[in-house]
Amino acid sequence: MIVPGRVRWAEILRYVGRPLIWLLMWDVVVTVVYLHTRGSLTFPGLPLSLLGSVIAIYLSFRNAAAYARWWEARTLWGAMVNHSRSFAREIRLLLPEGLPGLTEELVRRHIAYVHALRLHLRREPPWDELARRLAPGEVLRLKGVANVPNAIMNRTAEIIATQTGLDSIRLATVTRTMSELSNAQGGMERIKNTPFPNQYSAYPVFFTHAFCFLMPVGLVGSLGVYTPLGSTAAGFLLLALLKVGDDMQSPFSNTENDVPINALARAIEIDLLDCINEPHALKPVAVESGVLW
Repeated sequence: MIVPGRVRWAEILRYVGRPLIWLLMWDVVVTVVYLHTRGSLTFPGLPLSLLGSVIAIYLSFRNAAAYARWWEARTLWGAMVNHSRSFAREIRLLLPEGLPGLTEELVRRHIAYVHALRLHLRREPPWDELARRLAPGEVLRLKGVANVPNAIMNRTAEIIATQTGLDSIRLATVTRTMSELSNAQGGMERIKNTPFPNQYSAYPVFFTHAFCFLMPVGLVGSLGVYTPLGSTAAGFLLLALLKVGDDMQSPFSNTENDVPINALARAIEIDLLDCINEPHALKPVAVESGVLW
């Protein structure tokens, strides 16, 4: 996630740099041809204001839908943070005495689950993270399952049900919290595995580039030598809107525009270790070059 701050024009230009360069070159070509022919080569009038308004409205609807996906992903991770704290608190308070080390084991298992989920959403291997938190035999077993975080959660539920001796009321309390964790994971996987509709992903790209292609043709008769300036400035706005929607539609794609799940997973780990009074030297994830990962 890009952290809000001062405007950096170099980054803004780099954001849509390649298509903007092609647009500028095309603007120059149209202007040179028009001036070389001294206006004898005329182009039909184009309703650019009407076409531009339609494109802008289309991009606005599309970007609103893309942001809704991003915000839902952030909301689900917020729920993961809250329910993880509740899970650790319930394990610490509800487990009966006489079970040395089990509370710490279950909390550490949940930390492993959160990191496995983070890597699962980004389709990265979780084995280095899990090797530091789970037994070697379980890590080996997990290599044979399709959904690693879900398998970790299932094993945690099995341990709670068979080894803690919780009565039905306390067990129902913990089970309810684990169900909320599973619901949050399911929502994240739905966002990850459901592609953005083609009408909102491919069509805006075609329409925006087609409009940028036609724009200097319609402007050169009135702007003349200033066509590259006017056409490129207007094209920059549309291309930037197009790029914003592209970035927001995939909140778990491991780019600088993602939901900062590294930072959220680290925050969960710190909170849970503090809950069981386990000493650690972990710090919140720091912002790197204006980006929180």
